[in-house]
Amino acid sequence: MLLGLSEKNEQIFKVEISLFHEPWWLSAATDGKFQETVVKQGNDIVGRLPYVLRKRGPFRTVQMPPFTHMLGPAVDAGNGKSQTRLMRRLAVTRSLIDQLPPHSYFHQILDPSLGDGLAIADGLAFQERHFTIAPQYTFEVDCRRSLDEISAGMPQKTRQHIRRAQEKYSVRCVENANCFADFYRKNISESGRALRLELKDFPGLLSESRARKCGVILGAFDHDGTPVAMTYLAWGHGIMYYLLSTRSFHLHEFGSVALLIWSAMKHANEIGLILDLDGVYSTGTARFLGGFGGKMKTRLIIRRSRMPYLALQYLKQQYTQDESRYFT
Repeated sequence: MLLGLSEKNEQIFKVEISLFHEPWWLSAATDGKFQETVVKQGNDIVGRLPYVLRKRGPFRTVQMPPFTHMLGPAVDAGNGKSQTRLMRRLAVTRSLIDQLPPHSYFHQILDPSLGDGLAIADGLAFQERHFTIAPQYTFEVDCRRSLDEISAGMPQKTRQHIRRAQEKYSVRCVENANCFADFYRKNISESGRALRLELKDFPGLLSESRARKCGVILGAFDHDGTPVAMTYLAWGHGIMYYLLSTRSFHLHEFGSVALLIWSAMKHANEIGLILDLDGVYSTGTARFLGGFGGKMKTRLIIRRSRMPYLALQYLKQQYTQDESRYFT
């Protein structure tokens, strides 16, 4: 078992967790403003459910912190037969859910492979409490194999994209967090999209992950030193996450991204990790990411919207569509 520390309660409990459950990560990503529900057995903590509470107009929402792409309960199901551990996990998870503060909207994503696969039962516990469950897909590449074996597992077309990108771009570490943040904002602005990710806590998060030797920014640069793509990699508990990436809006090919993914794979290989490519949202994305030889994995999206909040979001969506039709 891996040790997780509940910073809010200053106790250690034995439970398999992800990087995103680490209190230092939660604290750095929220400037110390995360909260969590806790279940104890005697003086021992046997369950945690971290979250951030946000205000959206008159509504309160319970969500994951920024830069945190999955979370969910961390539960010590104890020892014994699988059925006994399953029932214990369900009971602890239900108790964690029941302690959540009143809210109009809930959104988290969990990894059902945690807890020796027992975390998949968390979806059932949420479902019993009238949350909706939906799948999210990602690819995992086992980079603990040799680079030759990893490369051989990729189709020729992907390898060609990487070779061509290596002729055009160089990859190096980016030390300045603000350089990444400014590049990210610029690309979002030039694409005409709204900036949905608040980056003010990113320098602190990068600093904390660097101090623990579990985070790095990689950048792909043109021959004149102009950045064309960047990604923030973070890792812990055996998995590296291709967590936050951006590329120049004026770049119309994906060679720089393919090169950064290959660079991430090599970095994961050096330290013996699995690389999680972190989210597949379309068949086009699946086609591109599937070219790196990984296996598809399912996460669980947990949501619940109260009726007033749901109605307001529906009206906003309708207004946006109407406005779009008017101006196009």
